[in-house]
Amino acid sequence: MDSAETVISIRELTKRYGKRTALDKVSLELKKGRIYGLVGRDGSGKTTLLSLLAGFALRYEGTIELLGRSDRRGLRRARKSIGAFVDEPALYDELSIGDNLAVRGMLVGKNDKEQIKELRSSLRLRNSDVGKRGTRSATLGVKQLTGIAAAMVGDPDILLLDEPLNGLDVDGVEDTRGLLTRTNAEKGVTILATARTLTELYGLATDYIFIDEGKLVGQMTAAELDAELAERGLEEPEAYFDEIAPEKPRRKGAMR
Repeated sequence: MDSAETVISIRELTKRYGKRTALDKVSLELKKGRIYGLVGRDGSGKTTLLSLLAGFALRYEGTIELLGRSDRRGLRRARKSIGAFVDEPALYDELSIGDNLAVRGMLVGKNDKEQIKELRSSLRLRNSDVGKRGTRSATLGVKQLTGIAAAMVGDPDILLLDEPLNGLDVDGVEDTRGLLTRTNAEKGVTILATARTLTELYGLATDYIFIDEGKLVGQMTAAELDAELAERGLEEPEAYFDEIAPEKPRRKGAMR
């Protein structure tokens, strides 16, 4: 694939839950080999967008194109090349970390024991972290890291990660950032990761997308963001997002 090839294209994407609009005519193109940070507060539509891309949510208006395919059969095929961790880790509670990753490998048809070993080493995941009761007894951080590793099993072309740094300690954040950066640089994987704050993904993403109340309110490269921060005299990245999307009282029952 050409490095400038579009791997995800959405046009006028709208998703409603009853009378509530979670996504409102969102149009976006993601290029191969970039790390996109999708930043938005709770209720902004981040999880809804990832769910639609991963095929976990259906019945939408607009168009989704993945790896050049937009028809129903083509989207199903394209999603086999996507690793997704949306909303919360999809783990088998009774299984160990290693067994969870092995099952994921079998499901995607690429049970590469060496890759699983490398993922566990990179994220410092040990079966002793969960004990004999399986991942049900794991901390939020361990579950998050296991979910990230599971999404990466099989070397997908695209990674969709919903708030992957949430609940991680300092070491977990550092390990995850390092793994995602290496995976992107060495394998050309396109990554779309969400966060509630710009600070979480600052310095990791090559591109930033800002969403508020179901609508895109900005998109720029990391270099463009740094230039904006300097021009506006802002010392903290979060201050920029606060300027373009001032926080409003949250609507009752808002979607993520």
